[in-house]
Amino acid sequence: MLMNQVKKAYSTWKNEGPDMLFYKVKLKLDMKNVFRRSAYSRWVEANERDIMDVEELKYNPLFSVVIPVYNVADNMLRECIDSVLGQTYRNFEIVLVDDASTQKSVRKVLGEYEGRPGITVIYRQKNGHISRTTNDGIQAAKGEFVALCDCDDLYAPNALYEIARKLNEDPSLDYIYSDEDKISENGKKRSNPFFKPDWSPETFMSFMYTCHLSVFRKTLLDEISGLRTGFEGSQDYDLVLRVMEKTTRIGHVPKILYHWRMRTESTANALAAKPYALDAAARAKEEALKRRGQKGKVTLIPAVSQHRVTYFPQGDPMVSIIIPSKDNPDILSMCLAGILKHTDYQNYEIVVVDNGSSDTNRKKIEGFIEDFRKSGGHDIQYLYQPKDFNFSAMCNQGAAAAKGDFLLFLNDDIEVSASIKKSPYFTAEVSQWLSILAGQAQVSYTGAVSCKLYYPDGNTIQHAGVVNLTIGPAHCLYGFSDSFNYYYGRNLLDYNCCSVTGACLMIGREKFDEAGGFDEELPVAYNDVALCFRLVELGYFNVVRNDVTLLHHESVSRGLDRASAVKEERRAREMKKLYEKHPEFTKGYDPCYNPNLVSDRVDFSFDMKYASDHEKVKRLPEKESASLRCVDPEKKILVYHLDFVEERGELVQINGWIYNSRKKSNNHNKVNVLLKKDTGEMYSIKTTRSFRPDLQEANMNIKELSLAGFETIFSSENLPRGKYKVGLELDKLYVMCKSWLEL
Repeated sequence: MLMNQVKKAYSTWKNEGPDMLFYKVKLKLDMKNVFRRSAYSRWVEANERDIMDVEELKYNPLFSVVIPVYNVADNMLRECIDSVLGQTYRNFEIVLVDDASTQKSVRKVLGEYEGRPGITVIYRQKNGHISRTTNDGIQAAKGEFVALCDCDDLYAPNALYEIARKLNEDPSLDYIYSDEDKISENGKKRSNPFFKPDWSPETFMSFMYTCHLSVFRKTLLDEISGLRTGFEGSQDYDLVLRVMEKTTRIGHVPKILYHWRMRTESTANALAAKPYALDAAARAKEEALKRRGQKGKVTLIPAVSQHRVTYFPQGDPMVSIIIPSKDNPDILSMCLAGILKHTDYQNYEIVVVDNGSSDTNRKKIEGFIEDFRKSGGHDIQYLYQPKDFNFSAMCNQGAAAAKGDFLLFLNDDIEVSASIKKSPYFTAEVSQWLSILAGQAQVSYTGAVSCKLYYPDGNTIQHAGVVNLTIGPAHCLYGFSDSFNYYYGRNLLDYNCCSVTGACLMIGREKFDEAGGFDEELPVAYNDVALCFRLVELGYFNVVRNDVTLLHHESVSRGLDRASAVKEERRAREMKKLYEKHPEFTKGYDPCYNPNLVSDRVDFSFDMKYASDHEKVKRLPEKESASLRCVDPEKKILVYHLDFVEERGELVQINGWIYNSRKKSNNHNKVNVLLKKDTGEMYSIKTTRSFRPDLQEANMNIKELSLAGFETIFSSENLPRGKYKVGLELDKLYVMCKSWLEL
């Protein structure tokens, strides 16, 4: 019955133009199968129910959708064109440009659309590759805006409507991009959503994150002469690098509006599929540096197939390293020794601000500072003034006494150490840390700059930027191992963040003064966040340089806020004051973090809002329970790890990985989560497989480990209340983990 409806709707659509019925029926089909698909499919079902809804817009610009075509499969080309024809927004044209395809069927398929109103088909006589072909389409475009589309990819039905709606919010925008996901080669399965930040120029210098869907003002494309030849494979990256030099009016729609097809030869699968694209991206960055008058180097990071940009400080500016400290002579001595021993950049001074060390400790500090002066040859000021603790006031006092063009605020428990294990992800020597931070701070649009901080073990992340969540500011990937690649290189590449930690924060003096320095009404917590929020409000972009890694002996100086009820109460009070002073950031607003990502964790997983799944949870009868064999975890037959077990309202999420070491192949593992109630009943929960490339990257020497991931999100409403031990079952074997779940 349902398939008949689809066939009828499709026939109407092909003969009479786009018809909403087809898409509504398609959505019904999607919903019908939602519980048999992955967590992302369930996210789609819950979050895209309104994609066919439209409201009348005051401003309806004409979009020219330019599609360069070359030797593409018939079905893919038809699906691509039809996805544009099926837009809920109607004021658009399509410009198809065939780049002298040698595959005869391409001309036949294009002929099916040729002559239709609003469709222009151009046939190039000579193959000119992607840049020339796209430029032909841009030249023929009549629209106020040009939207780009690859000939094998798909637009979401609401793609142009959402772009138009964004332009109604701000008609001055020159360039707009959206979130995207991947679609399988056969066009049936969506996966790997990329939920992007709002415009983040340093993130963009790390990699081409804006990508699809991209829509440009036509006059701007004409001004910069469109795409450049010689950058094929990264021609769109080179284009946006030049666009960002002409305009800051860049908008982002945080919705999945584009489906990038994962063909074997496509960069949707891996950038390494087109090695020439890597070379083109590097040259695009190098030329961008030259155009902007910046000095630096572009270095390939093979492990992630991206190039890092390192800026060189120009003019040998002085850096003032300001270190607040009290009664920690040993820690302070360690901090100073690391700076003096492991710093290549030599034009710096050190300003130690002491708000009241004991006489004994003061003498110790004065003694080793004098020794450091003699051995290092650097100016070290020691400002001693007993007063109540106020971190903001100490930093401001140090800034007032500093002589440098750049100010680096550094906790006394930070250690510059050569003992940090060198990783293939890093491109910087330890001694380059200060010059890298200074070079980045010198970039005109940069606000505050920080680095990645490790706990003393040298691998566990303490800081890789700060995210402003609904629960408050939180350190990205806090407590995570740095052995893995998290969410598009979030711990490996250089990223813009709404805030960075004051434990290591560099800023140009003029920008520091413009922002008003540290807020002394926030004496202990969130003063660094407040400074960074102010910089964002002023139009600057804060940066974390993940190639600079230092050790942080966290809170040695004053202890952790969560250590006592009094400190926790003070922290909550200061967080409230933070948001009163910066109301734009209340309720989790963060321009560098996507609203589709979780709002209460720091792992960059997407927010699982969808209807309860009643079919996954099954109580195992006694006979079925007995058929399972519990194995000793020590024998390593089942090797596994639970990444997290978490309850959020009525939903429970359990993620991890498991494989059977005795099997030759773990390609088709079917994993169940077991919940064993304290009263003895056993419940089985179905999971879906998740791709885990991070496990292979960890060099664990386990074949097919990337296929060992699993995830499940289920409703707890049909489970009895109580305490459950969590287990995992694979191949009728199971282990009970150390995790518990209380419902």
